[in-house]
Amino acid sequence: MRKNKGLLLSLLSCALISGNALAATAPVSLSFPPNGQFQLTVSNTNPNFIVIPGDRITGISSAAGKLTDKRNTRDGAVLFSSIGDKPFTLFIETEHGQVVSVQATPRAGEGRSYRLLNAEPVARPAAKTWETSQPYESLLVELNKAILKKSMPEGYAPASTEFDRLSAPAGLSMTAEEAWTGNALRVVRYRVSNPFAYAVALKEQDFWRTGVRAVMFTPSALSLLPGTSVTVYITRAQEVSDGQH
Repeated sequence: MRKNKGLLLSLLSCALISGNALAATAPVSLSFPPNGQFQLTVSNTNPNFIVIPGDRITGISSAAGKLTDKRNTRDGAVLFSSIGDKPFTLFIETEHGQVVSVQATPRAGEGRSYRLLNAEPVARPAAKTWETSQPYESLLVELNKAILKKSMPEGYAPASTEFDRLSAPAGLSMTAEEAWTGNALRVVRYRVSNPFAYAVALKEQDFWRTGVRAVMFTPSALSLLPGTSVTVYITRAQEVSDGQH
């Protein structure tokens, strides 16, 4: 998560690119499957910024003359400029072998900033090394410790919560707020709220589903009072798209 802050600082610290001061909108987060395709609006008067958390962008390309400037930040994001006024296609390649196709529509104005999050897992060698370096029970304990310290293990990256929908027990409401993906494990932070006028008991076993490996409440609680909420971290196994675990 500290790396993401560094990426945004890199964006803000670039003073002049292609003769224009860097003006940018707040980053827009979008989810994509492997080899996904987007339709994005880009500025043709200011530089644009794209980052894929947890995966370095290694290349960006388009037809000749469409990109007037392109460069990587030291954190693996990409800054690019275009002065065209017609829609064009650009391709983004990443260190983990992903290829993203962007149908770009140029518009005058502030530079656009996009944060692209994986909707499906990809192989993450650094995360795999960490996950397989210790007994499974210890792995889950260490992962929960990392969550509480707000410092995810090496190789873990923010991920889309688009498909992280679970039904809460006892009529409670449950919303996915944030997710991280490793190689064989995925962690989702849920907000669980009690809409009733009475307290509801909280039991870890009520949140277990197929594939769930760990459930953690923070703060720890045995019941949820009326009108209050609690954070629940759920760790589950995931299948990596290329068959690695």
